[in-house]
Amino acid sequence: MLNSLRFQNIALFGNLEIDFDKGFTVFTGQTGSGKSIFIDTLNALLAHKKTSLDNRLVAKASSFSSIEGVFSVLQTTKDWLIDQEFDIDDELIVTREWRLKEDKYKSRFRINGVLVNRDQISELRSLLFDFTLQGDTYILNDSLNQLSLLDSLDLKKIQGSIFKVKQDWKIWYESNSKLKEARDRILDSKKELEEMKYIFQDLEKLELEDPNEQTKLETDQNRLSNLLRLKEGVKSLLNRLNESLDEYPSILDHANFCINELKSLSQIDSSLEPIFDSFYSLTNNLNELTYQINDYEKTLDIDPSFLNDLQIRLSTLKFYQKKYQRNIPDLISYKNELFNCLSFQDSSNNINELSSSENKKRIIRDKSNKDLSTIRKTLALEFENKLILSLKKLGIPNVRFKVVFEECEPTVNGIDKVNFMFSANPGLSLAPLAEIASGGEKSRILLAIKAIFSSFDQTNLLIFDEIDSGVSGSVSSYVATLLRELSNHCQVFCVTHQPIIAAFADNHFALKKSVIDGDTKSIVTNLKEIVDRQRELALLAGGEIVEANAYAASLLEHKAA
Repeated sequence: MLNSLRFQNIALFGNLEIDFDKGFTVFTGQTGSGKSIFIDTLNALLAHKKTSLDNRLVAKASSFSSIEGVFSVLQTTKDWLIDQEFDIDDELIVTREWRLKEDKYKSRFRINGVLVNRDQISELRSLLFDFTLQGDTYILNDSLNQLSLLDSLDLKKIQGSIFKVKQDWKIWYESNSKLKEARDRILDSKKELEEMKYIFQDLEKLELEDPNEQTKLETDQNRLSNLLRLKEGVKSLLNRLNESLDEYPSILDHANFCINELKSLSQIDSSLEPIFDSFYSLTNNLNELTYQINDYEKTLDIDPSFLNDLQIRLSTLKFYQKKYQRNIPDLISYKNELFNCLSFQDSSNNINELSSSENKKRIIRDKSNKDLSTIRKTLALEFENKLILSLKKLGIPNVRFKVVFEECEPTVNGIDKVNFMFSANPGLSLAPLAEIASGGEKSRILLAIKAIFSSFDQTNLLIFDEIDSGVSGSVSSYVATLLRELSNHCQVFCVTHQPIIAAFADNHFALKKSVIDGDTKSIVTNLKEIVDRQRELALLAGGEIVEANAYAASLLEHKAA
C-alpha cells in the first residue's frame, strides 16, 4: 500500500506531505480543485511511458521538483526487488525528480535512492498501481487484454497449462522453422546447389591436401632443372673429402693422420689432450658430413620423366588458382566450405524426416492448446455468471454478457481469441462490448471486473478516477459497496463526486483551490472528524442547506451501521 506521498515544488500542491491509511480512501472537491492533477502525480511517479505532459507538474519557475512515494510491499514486489538486486527493507521508496538544465527539464527515477531506468519503473508500476481512469476502457477493447483477464481468474488452475502451451509452441516453432528452411533451400537454391556440386567435384579432382604444395613443387622443379650441376658438385665434394687422387691424400686422410699424430704427442704431453679431443670431434663431424652428402647423392638418381610430371602438376595448380581467383590454401578452405554446405544440404533435403518430426510436435502443441482452451471456457462461464450478477446490482437489470471464443492460428498464447459480447437492453443482439456499451456502462463494467479479480490480483493500490461517472443515485450505493469490498483485499483510492460513495470510505481527503499571494494552490485536507466529513458530503449533495446536511448525516450513520 501507499503509506505516504511527498511533493516538492509540484504545480498546485507546492511542498506537501500526505500520509495514507489502508482501506477505502476517497478524494472529493469542486471541479478544478486539483483532483485530476493529484491523480496525474501518481501516474507520473511510476510513469510507464514518456510524455511531455509530465513536465506540467513542475511548479512554475522551479529548478528542482520531486514526487516521492513510500510503500509497504507485497511478496510479489519483494520478489521483483530481489530479482533486480535491490536491498530489501520494510518500506519501498520511489522518487521522480525534475531538474532544470539548459532551459529544459530532465527527469529521472530512483528506487530506494538508486537511479533506475524507465523500463524498471514500468515493471514496478504494474506491481504497485492499477489505474482505472475515466474513459480508460482499453482492457475492454483489446482481445489480448480480455484473454489475460480471463486467465487471471484462476491462475493456480491455469498456470501450468499456459506454461505447457508456451513450451510446446516454441518446440514446434523451432521444428517448423527447420522444415521451412529446408524447403526454402530446395526451392530457392537448386541452381546454386548444382554450381556448388560442380565446383566441389572440380576441386576434388585436384586432390589438394597440402597448403604448401606449390612451394615444395617449385623447389623440386628448381632442383631437377639443375640436376647435372648438382651431381657434378656432389661428386667433387666427395672426391675431396674421402677419395685420394694419386699422390694427393683426401681431407679425411689428412684428418686421420692428424688424429694419430696428436694421439701420440698427447701421450708424451698430456696438455695436448684437449686439442686431441677437439680435433677428434671435428673428424667425426667430417665423417658425418660425408655420409650426408652420400645420402643426398642417392636422391639425385631420379627418373627424367618425373620433372615432366612435376611441371604438369604446377601448371594445373596455377590454372585452378587463376580460375577461382584463390591461392592454394584458400582453394583448400573453399573446398571444405563447399563440402560442409553440401553436407547440410543433403541432411536438409530429408524433407520426410523433418516433416515427420514437425508433425509430431504439432500434434503435441495442438493437444496443449485444446486442453488450455477447455479450461478457459470453464473459467469464462464462471466469469459470465459473476459479472452478470454484479452488473444487475449496478443498475443494468437486463444485462446479457458472453465471452465468445474464436479459434485462431496457434500462437504462444494458444488458439483462443476472445471477445466480450454485451447487451444492456431486451431485444438487442449481443455485440462487442467496446462498440455497444455506453460510457457509464463501461465504467460500471470496469468496476465489476475489478471487483471480481481483486482477490486474485496482487496489486498494492487500486486507483479509480470518477469511475462512478454516469451512475445514477440508485446504483451509487452498490458502487460504494463494491469499492468497500475491494478495499478488503487491497488499498483503494477513488476520486468521486458522489456523496453516497464518499460516505462509505474509511478515509476522506477534501481538495480545495485557494489563491495565496497571487498563486493558485490546492489545499488537501484529511477529514478525520465526523463534522468535517458531514460538511463535505453536504457540499457534494448540494450545498449548505438543512436538507443536504441531514442527507449527509444519514449517509454517515448508514455507513457506520
